[in-house]
Amino acid sequence: MYTVFSSRSALLVVALLGLAGCSTVNLDPKGQTQATFVAGEFRALVNATAPVAAKATTEAFRQLGLFPIKNDLRTFEAELAARTPKDEKVRITIKEINSRQTEVAIRVDVIGNRNFSRQLFDQIDKNLGGGGRATSGF
Repeated sequence: MYTVFSSRSALLVVALLGLAGCSTVNLDPKGQTQATFVAGEFRALVNATAPVAAKATTEAFRQLGLFPIKNDLRTFEAELAARTPKDEKVRITIKEINSRQTEVAIRVDVIGNRNFSRQLFDQIDKNLGGGGRATSGF
């Protein structure tokens, strides 16, 4: 009986991982700018430095009614976190790729939330002047 339970558990884990897979998210109507949603994490590039992207993210937290709980800023990267009114943890990792592009990675709770991640990214982009999106390198 233990073997059956283990096999079923393994199949469930594999099925959940398959559902969390990878997808491309178009950020513009023509699909020229894209983000990825991989295993519950939304990733996109912006045309800004890491400190500027972190500032835009902090402002997006306020605008969307999130409660900041972490703001760890370094020269070329940042880690920010907040809680939603539903007490979901939102983690943002910002890494400067070069002097003109920065990767923004968003994870909501453990399994991710593609729609809310996109909404948060759109607000960050808007705070960067709306032209902060970079052509995807993913």
